[in-house]
Amino acid sequence: MPKYELMYILSSAVTDNDVPTIAAEVDKFITDNGGSLLSQEMMGKKKLAYPIKKTRNGFYVLESFNLDGRKLQDLDNKLRSLEHIIRYMTVNVEDQELRAAKDRKVQEKMRASRKPVKVAVPEEFKLSETELDAKLEQALESEDLVK
Repeated sequence: MPKYELMYILSSAVTDNDVPTIAAEVDKFITDNGGSLLSQEMMGKKKLAYPIKKTRNGFYVLESFNLDGRKLQDLDNKLRSLEHIIRYMTVNVEDQELRAAKDRKVQEKMRASRKPVKVAVPEEFKLSETELDAKLEQALESEDLVK
């Protein structure tokens, strides 16, 4: 079974005592449909970037679980029916890892194809420290800076 991550935000209308009850309801739905819960993290109440359904704060919950892909639509329908969940997102973790591995390979190929460019410095720009100090002093004393 594929591994998924689900993050959902509960409305601020939900009391802190009711959060575990709602999370248990989601967990029970996952296990009743043949899934197995791997981890659950209550991330706490945070301010939202923008108001959602007239709510400024939300309680974040992150869950990892295994579930048959055909049952994912049922989970989606269940999450939509819960009025206290204002936003949720389900991600297939294995697909994300495969995409990241492909991206790393492409980036390594791009780095390998790039050759460092050596820039030849003309002789007229090569100065010793004393010559450089003299030129700096001359530039600082020029009338262009005084004006």
